Amino acid sequence: MHENQQASFDAFPSTAPRRLVFPAIALLLAFGLAACSTIESGSEARGSEAAGEHGGAGEGSEGAEGNEGAGGGEESATQYSLTDTYWSTRAGARLVLKYDAANQRFTGTVTNVTGATLPRVRVEVHLSNGQELGPTTPIDLAPGQTVPINLPAPGEVFTTWGAHPEVGSEGASEPTATFTPGFGNWAAVNGVDLGIEHPGYQMSAWYTSQGNVLKPHLSPGPAPEYQPTGAATWTGEWAGRYGTNPAITTGAANVTVALSSGAPEAALALEGIPSLGTLEWAAMPVSGGRFAGSTTAHSQAYDATGQFGGSNQAGVVGYATGPNFQSVFYGDKK
Repeated sequence: MHENQQASFDAFPSTAPRRLVFPAIALLLAFGLAACSTIESGSEARGSEAAGEHGGAGEGSEGAEGNEGAGGGEESATQYSLTDTYWSTRAGARLVLKYDAANQRFTGTVTNVTGATLPRVRVEVHLSNGQELGPTTPIDLAPGQTVPINLPAPGEVFTTWGAHPEVGSEGASEPTATFTPGFGNWAAVNGVDLGIEHPGYQMSAWYTSQGNVLKPHLSPGPAPEYQPTGAATWTGEWAGRYGTNPAITTGAANVTVALSSGAPEAALALEGIPSLGTLEWAAMPVSGGRFAGSTTAHSQAYDATGQFGGSNQAGVVGYATGPNFQSVFYGDKK
């Protein structure tokens, strides 16, 4: 991983599984790695695009994305208030952005969450007054690389805003998500083979491909505010593949926290896995909201790692792996 990778960039309900076709995704490789300086506004294009054309929504609700833009980007159909944070992944570029009212500028970061170089990554912001900020100067991002974003907005008066990253040349198509999450405001990570994220909770689990090896990642990292303080259940879904079948299958996932001598322990169940049935992990100690453990099925070991996050530990996300099995799981607190 690149030395500028974010700290959080470390190391898914139905009784019958659903199969979704896994489309091939190819990202163009570019080997020119740009210097890790702040991405400033490039052409400073400030067009008069239609203002207020999308319905309002604040942080924690991603909404439907629409109006595909040039270079594999999309105008965000979600409108954010002046105090909200944009957090979402498009074409493998994860953008985190917020408005700094005191300095009249948008600041944040963009990270390459894929295993390949992303060419010509740039960012645009659209204000409710019809003005467009950016795009920033295009930059090639190496796998795992994070660079700062800085888009000045001097003298602009607006009430809401939208944003999106763009990747590749103008007119390039954006990768298609490999599956559709079953519920809630969770979304498939756009631009990777397998991944799940929640923009409101700012949580994600995903895989990158390095040669023939799939490597799992989990965000955020452990922190005291993510530690459960009482018994609770999170219900959701897993998504993944077993064996050589390229189809992504989904099924029910449940995480239950119980208090043992005052210390929280997590149990995980993934149901309806083809050829495996239900995998269960029990009594995994939780520290900083992070838990990990191993279980055995058909004389084979399967490992799971999960992380609680969001306000009041509202969400859980993680991955489970084993022989010929890669999956991500997610859920919301009941």
